[in-house]
Amino acid sequence: MVERHETQRILYDMFLQAQNGSGRAVLIAGAQGMGKTALIHKVQARAKASGGIVLTSLASKAERDLQMGVISQMLVAADLAPKQTTLLNSLSDGRLPPSAVADGVHRLAHRLAECAVLVITVDDVHEIDTSSLHCLLYLIRRMSGSRILVVLGECAKAPPVDSALTTEFVRNPQCRLVQLSRLSVECTASALAGLLSTEEVRDTVSCWHHASGGSPLLLQALLKDRGAVGTPESAGPVAGEAFKLAVRYLINQLDEVTLLTARGLAVLEASATLDNLDRLLGLPGGTASQTIETLSAIGLIEDGRYCAEAARSTVLEEMVPKERARLHHEVARLLYESRATSGAVARHLVVGGPLDESWTLPLLRDAADQALCNNDAEWTITCLRAAHDVCEDERQRAVVRAELAHAEWEVEPAAVRRNLTRLMEDHRRGYLNQRQSTRLIAYLLWHGRPEDADEVFADLNVVQKPLSEESKARLETISVWFAHSYPALGARDSHAFALGEMTLDRSVRAVNPQMDGALVLHTLMTDGPTSNVLKTAEQLLQSVVLHDPPVAPTIAALASFVHASQLDRVSDWCELLLQGAERQTPMARATFAAASAAVESWLGNFEVARQRADQALSLMSSTAWGVAIGVPLAAKVLACTAQGDYEEAADCFKVPVPEMMFQALPGLHYLQARGRYHLAMGRYHAALGDFHACRDLMAAWNLDVSSSLSWRAYAAEALIELGSPAQARELLVEELNQQGTHNRWVREQSLRMLERLDTVRQPVMKPEMVREFTATEERAIDRLSKAEQRVVRLAFQEYTNREIAAKLFVTTSTVEQHLTRIYHKLGVRGRGDLLAILGSGAIDH
Repeated sequence: MVERHETQRILYDMFLQAQNGSGRAVLIAGAQGMGKTALIHKVQARAKASGGIVLTSLASKAERDLQMGVISQMLVAADLAPKQTTLLNSLSDGRLPPSAVADGVHRLAHRLAECAVLVITVDDVHEIDTSSLHCLLYLIRRMSGSRILVVLGECAKAPPVDSALTTEFVRNPQCRLVQLSRLSVECTASALAGLLSTEEVRDTVSCWHHASGGSPLLLQALLKDRGAVGTPESAGPVAGEAFKLAVRYLINQLDEVTLLTARGLAVLEASATLDNLDRLLGLPGGTASQTIETLSAIGLIEDGRYCAEAARSTVLEEMVPKERARLHHEVARLLYESRATSGAVARHLVVGGPLDESWTLPLLRDAADQALCNNDAEWTITCLRAAHDVCEDERQRAVVRAELAHAEWEVEPAAVRRNLTRLMEDHRRGYLNQRQSTRLIAYLLWHGRPEDADEVFADLNVVQKPLSEESKARLETISVWFAHSYPALGARDSHAFALGEMTLDRSVRAVNPQMDGALVLHTLMTDGPTSNVLKTAEQLLQSVVLHDPPVAPTIAALASFVHASQLDRVSDWCELLLQGAERQTPMARATFAAASAAVESWLGNFEVARQRADQALSLMSSTAWGVAIGVPLAAKVLACTAQGDYEEAADCFKVPVPEMMFQALPGLHYLQARGRYHLAMGRYHAALGDFHACRDLMAAWNLDVSSSLSWRAYAAEALIELGSPAQARELLVEELNQQGTHNRWVREQSLRMLERLDTVRQPVMKPEMVREFTATEERAIDRLSKAEQRVVRLAFQEYTNREIAAKLFVTTSTVEQHLTRIYHKLGVRGRGDLLAILGSGAIDH
């Protein structure tokens, strides 16, 4: 057993000996795909390049009974003289005895070798017919002193010791037997050397070697796939169509038992053991170990596992679907009887389809519970969908449907939305337990169905006494979120539970973050952002932020700091939450990103806010967000508007939102953001309408104004633009009295506007300058947006960028972006040119 480069050296050396008049024969043995044919082709190419005569043939299982088939194939391909052709005909017509035929072939070969070195190759010699083999052996024993080289390729993981061919090559000193094994790592590196850089070869050779299983055929297929169109750039192996074709070729060469073993291994995966294989396939003990050796020899498996997942999947794809399902069912039964884990059994039940066995439903539900405990929501959903398919009655299906909704809720709440009507029917029929009905309230609130949520809540409230303590705690928690999210409907007395009688001291010692978050939120709504509330919120965040923080209590704690106008603190916590969000569900990541986007937009960090809003909206579809869609959309609108990207801001309003959103808190954020967009676009009446809608809702809901929901300062700006400074002043004074010292952010903004109303004076301008600007406006101003027009007018009055920003209540960078676009539209280089060209009145339409 030698390396490939050593095999090539041996063949070259034997070719030289034959060329020098010392006949030689080589038998190259190896499993399928080990490169026998490639080596034979190299010998043929060398012989032709040296002016030699090459006689080739390929033995076939289909022609094993065709006497002299291989010899005839070989000689027909040669360019023979008429006399030699006549001899060939006489050899193959069956009239001569075998000894005469063999002697005739021998004489013909020697005559050809007198002209030039003669190279005879037979590939797949293990399929050769008996008479052709007799002729070849006759020739090999008599080629000493001739210029003949015989190269044979045999497909076998090891040459059969009892064959005549092996015996001849072992005892004859003129013969050499070469057994090809799988490629070593060094040989694999040599094959990669001309295609990858030295560093890439060093870093990836082990991956290439493992994926190919040391098979030259599979390695070449992987290399071909690497250069295929559409294949991602990668230094490592990427299995594609060429690899799959190579695997199909290999498995098509297998005998029936070995092929069955390959299929069994593909289905069993990690549960593959020799004992399991024998039991699954019904094979005599020890058979699997022999067939596994064959599969290992051709590079498909290593240590009982497929080297490449693409190889395993190809074997599965080649199976008839019905047979594949049957094997998965057999594996499921085998593992269940062996007391394997429910997850291991469930994987085969899922792939194989429904199985009518009494143990399948409880096993699938148990596997789903285990997956949910491991935060594997996707697998939980898969198991529960399979469980739903095997349910025997409607009550079972209702229970599994509720469990499925709980799992889908963490991944894609839109899926739950599609089943809400069915879940409501299940609740009304009494099919759901208390926990499932409580969860249903949360789904209904999220997706804008508070009336249905109120119905479920009332049903559970009626039977409050029989509820377990755990169920009572869940209802208490959901009642707080009901009141918080839907202030009008959720504030009903029927939702009042014992939560209001508890104190935050309980929360500090609790181990239930859901209840803790509800207590924080309840106290916040009743007492405001007191120091005790903020202290408890801080403790709550510290306890959960590093351990898969649950969404509801985390948002409750963040809301406490928002109401206290400690936005920088909220921003810091959001950063920590997002840093560890990779392990969270898509819903959790989306919610935290939306919270961060909102806070950053209120702080004026508009680029960060925009990025976070886009992140949140990309993690869940718009329908999955329910009424909460208002939060990320509002944050993005505020950011885009502040940056002057009005087109992108307008696109946000094209996203469908639930009508019920405007009866929930996210609707307030949405209305305020839309009002500020209208304000930036100069649509002052529309802006005022949105701000008044905020006013009316907050009054009806008896909500305090916070930095996130302030509207008076922006309404005052609209009133100023509409020529109502007195009403604007009243709003600003009311804003300052309402905010007190809790909201420095809105307070400073209101004070600036009051100062503007008190000290507004137009700069002294020459009458002719005013006329010149007016004349210019008539011809050029229409090129600019409403926001750009306001910036131009203030720039023409020689206000600085900072002063313009203060007057328009935007950032200095936004003013600079406006001016850049204005310069481009008007074809000027800077402010100096702008003032000159405006003053000259030289701009055309």
